[in-house]
Amino acid sequence: MNASLLLAVRKAILTVLHDTGRSAQAVESDHLLATDIGLDSLDLAQAIVLLERELACDPFRSAGSSPTLRMRTVGDLVTLYEAALSPTAATLPPVLDH
Repeated sequence: MNASLLLAVRKAILTVLHDTGRSAQAVESDHLLATDIGLDSLDLAQAIVLLERELACDPFRSAGSSPTLRMRTVGDLVTLYEAALSPTAATLPPVLDH
């Protein structure tokens, strides 16, 4: 797992928690986003926006990301960005919106 991406994901999650008046003892790669950390769908969307701004990458539009990846854990979110930012993803044609 890419350590710098894990750090970026942790930072985004902690920022969302802080902005909503909550905190977390720790944010580890195996923590469940909803159960262990308490993120709901809006929190997750906010974290993804922060990551998109920081990493200049929309993982849902990247040809290298898997649209079937389920984001249940912090590690799943890191994996999504790893796929989107991989050198292979940059050489693939963009995904067309239908």
